[in-house]
Amino acid sequence: MKVVTLAPPMLNYWVAKSRGVHAVLDHRAEHTVSVADPETGKPAPYQPSLDWSQAGPILADDWYEIETILLGWFGPFWAYVEDFRNDPLAWFMRAYVVAKFGEEVEQMPEEEQGA
Repeated sequence: MKVVTLAPPMLNYWVAKSRGVHAVLDHRAEHTVSVADPETGKPAPYQPSLDWSQAGPILADDWYEIETILLGWFGPFWAYVEDFRNDPLAWFMRAYVVAKFGEEVEQMPEEEQGA
């Protein structure tokens, strides 16, 4: 699958995988994967392509890699490109996944597709 076409929940799954976090598809809510809450161990929604509070630490940690990918996709005025402006968080997360795994990723394994 081409990363530039990923949308939630697959995009959120690959962001979690990029962070080294085990994620499963959460059928309780649309666009969501779940990860274990670090404090309780219970499943918690993980949707950094939709939630700035979850994406913020990723952007802070890997900004230069993310920006390099965006420059390659959109050129030096990437922040003004309409596709980017319409959904910036998803594009940031796609760039993050590309920085970690390259331009293509596999489908989510069946065992991680949840119940």
